[in-house]
Amino acid sequence: MSVHTRAPGRTLAIATVVGTVATLGYMYVAGVQTKKEEGPASVYNQSKGLNSATNDTRMSSADVRQTVQGDKKP
Repeated sequence: MSVHTRAPGRTLAIATVVGTVATLGYMYVAGVQTKKEEGPASVYNQSKGLNSATNDTRMSSADVRQTVQGDKKP
């Protein structure tokens, strides 16, 4: 007399749900932490205190390359 306590696919389904919830939880915590460190800045909205000359959305590709490589300050 063999007694199966769980179907073979049920364990995999539980592992998938746990993994998904853990990943979403990590992404939420990382997003909250990033917002706390970076502030409410957005590439789509011009932040307070930035003018059009220093706004990185107005930079050319050469300006971005120089800034990333450390040759130029934004």
